[in-house]
Amino acid sequence: MAKIVEHQSRDVDDQAQALDGWQQRYEQLSAGRFEGRAWQLVMDEGTLLREHTNRHLREQITPPPDHLVLAIPLAVMPGSSFGGRPLERESLMVFGPDEEYDLVSAGELDLIGLSVHRDTLAGLAPSKVEWLERAQRERNLGLSPETASAIRQMLLAVTSQTEEEGALSRLEHRGQTEELLTATLTQTVILAMHSEEFHQAQTIPRRADTRLKVVKRAIDFMRQHLQEEIGVPEICAAAFASRRSLQYCFEEFLQTTPQAYLRALRLNEARRALKLHQDKPITAIASDLGFSSASHFTRHYKLMFEELPSDTVKAVHPHAGPILF
Repeated sequence: MAKIVEHQSRDVDDQAQALDGWQQRYEQLSAGRFEGRAWQLVMDEGTLLREHTNRHLREQITPPPDHLVLAIPLAVMPGSSFGGRPLERESLMVFGPDEEYDLVSAGELDLIGLSVHRDTLAGLAPSKVEWLERAQRERNLGLSPETASAIRQMLLAVTSQTEEEGALSRLEHRGQTEELLTATLTQTVILAMHSEEFHQAQTIPRRADTRLKVVKRAIDFMRQHLQEEIGVPEICAAAFASRRSLQYCFEEFLQTTPQAYLRALRLNEARRALKLHQDKPITAIASDLGFSSASHFTRHYKLMFEELPSDTVKAVHPHAGPILF
């Protein structure tokens, strides 16, 4: 039976858990209070979904097991990327089963799409299944403006119809939900297959793929050494890149610098620690994550999240005792 699930959040970790069956990790990279929303029509065979976030984020995304996902932006800021390529309003995002994907939103991002279990593909014509297999390898497809608009309007119409009075009662049986998902998937594929620009799409150029690997090696090193004194020279060595190359790669794919990204990682990790350990002094958490003083940590924390570290603790543990500094 189908059900509608709605979620609102002011915390990136909470938002990362909003989509049913997904494995996600979000890092907030820009200053300001985070706000996120998610809407889902959840069915046994898949999900129609819409998600909105308002900050510069890096998202590591793994779809539900054995699911294929197609999604398209309703709103996206310049500088965003998916799979190492620019993410634009004319981009069709294709998530294959059981893989992790990188998405960077430069600011506000509003996505709409559908997730279907691979068994649903059995209801498609062989030509459409073949096209989807190629699309999974592309990951980020450039559509014509007309095609992208048609897909957006079609998906918006389907989600709107499911919210009409009595709509869910018409989706009580497995066959009805499977028919809805198959029809929506088929229409999306038909529109995308006829896009003027798809046949000109290319995989990530070799050099761009190499630069993306530099970024991933650097981030992996940062994560492993958040509690140690590391700087750009150590990060460059771990990423096998010069200082200039590292800077360029981060600006290209993440719209930020390596130093700012490392500080954002530490602030996000500090926020998680504050929510988990209300009995640990704030100064100890700040020190563990490489901040030179409590005042230095507090200043950057408030700039990033628009609240004091103590406010975070109070919000999660309202009945806890005195906050330790």
